[in-house]
Amino acid sequence: MTAAAITPELLDAFVERAGEANIAKLEKQLRSANYCARPIRLRGRIETCDAHGKKRVWSTAGEPDGVLRKACGNRREAVCPSCAERYRYDALHLIGAGLRGGKGVPETVAGHPLVFLTLTAPTFGFVHTCPGEGRRCRPRRDAETCPHGVRLSCGKVHAEDDPCLGEPICLECFDHDGALLWNNLLGELWRRTTIYLPRTMAHLTRRTQKRLKRLVRFSYVKVAEYQRRGLIHLHVVIRLDRAMPKYRAHELHPPAREFDLELLEQTIRGTVETVSAPMSDELGGGRVTWGPELDIQRVGESFDAQRCARYLAKYATKATEQAGGVLHRVTEREVDALPVRPHVREYLRRAFVLDGHASDRRLGKTAHAFGYRGHCLTKSRRYSTTFKALREAREAFVHEELLARTKDATQLAIAAGGDRFVFMDFVGQGHITALDDWLAEKGREKRREDRLAAVEALADHHSLRREQACTTPQ
Repeated sequence: MTAAAITPELLDAFVERAGEANIAKLEKQLRSANYCARPIRLRGRIETCDAHGKKRVWSTAGEPDGVLRKACGNRREAVCPSCAERYRYDALHLIGAGLRGGKGVPETVAGHPLVFLTLTAPTFGFVHTCPGEGRRCRPRRDAETCPHGVRLSCGKVHAEDDPCLGEPICLECFDHDGALLWNNLLGELWRRTTIYLPRTMAHLTRRTQKRLKRLVRFSYVKVAEYQRRGLIHLHVVIRLDRAMPKYRAHELHPPAREFDLELLEQTIRGTVETVSAPMSDELGGGRVTWGPELDIQRVGESFDAQRCARYLAKYATKATEQAGGVLHRVTEREVDALPVRPHVREYLRRAFVLDGHASDRRLGKTAHAFGYRGHCLTKSRRYSTTFKALREAREAFVHEELLARTKDATQLAIAAGGDRFVFMDFVGQGHITALDDWLAEKGREKRREDRLAAVEALADHHSLRREQACTTPQ
């Protein structure tokens, strides 16, 4: 994404803005908000009282437009690229810590049995796909014709950006109800999968579950990704740890040699084939299961740990925009007016119809998410660190930097802590003028360029050190 070009209207806004506020002060506030695309605007004051009883007051009255801008914190890249990038880096550290150590996790976890697997949904109807470069979508000589008169075949070679990808070959034949319910029950299906994993391993090792849980513990992190057909598949990292007593549950140690990668893979395959989740009678009964496609890769052998962490973190900032969906909740009245493709519109319509049969599943409130009720990224308790810990560490670092650089007594008192009273009111969200938006976009572009330059410089540094290590005589 590149910053918008400077237009005559933008120049006029710049001149007008320069007359009423200090542009440098505005740019500083935008930088403190991480160049957020939709900053939250607050108005009010902060009162502090230091150890000597001296009271200081900081007010937004002296700030540009009389407001304080704070980052929105939205994780979705399509909503706010700046906040999504921060969330992505936090997710990268969280996932990577469980793969190679760091952030309070010992580096020995890299030697634990680790696998990366992808769990997919069943087939609910034929859709247009891009199976590979130069390969046709769905070529069939003897393809049957559906009851609606559509031949269930496609001999075209679709490009990766073809808008028809994910669209059903026959819209009326696609089971939108089944797809919505599968997404909706995905959380329960995964919960049961985590329950069945130790059961399957206990059966394979000819132990009781009670005995097995005293020897080994499953840790995981998973990310949900929307496919273009509107269904979700899960990317999961599963790690085996030695089971520890409660008073040492925070410790991470490798399991016994018996619990190796081969056993872990057998356990996962056996569990995925047998586990299922029940569907209520109001929705037709039956059970939901995983799809037939299961991909398992060994982390550290066929899949590098750093690459695995980046792959998962990338999808943590995605949502239904990959399937052409909307990014906000919708009502039943808005469905027909939304600028979405027919496949997505049918999802939304059927979600509200099903909501009338089983309101406890919240299909109406989650229609924009195609029925999915879970979070994009979840993990087991002992996998690694937490988002809260990462944010607290970043906040502490910012406070230390502020105390080291600023000379303002009020800011020092606020950063140093003590008695603090905050009186802030919500004013609005988003940028006030087009110039504010342009400055924020320009700042995001500059920050992105600086980060890429830093990454390249670090890679060059490591490459130079490796060359020196190879040429140094032993």
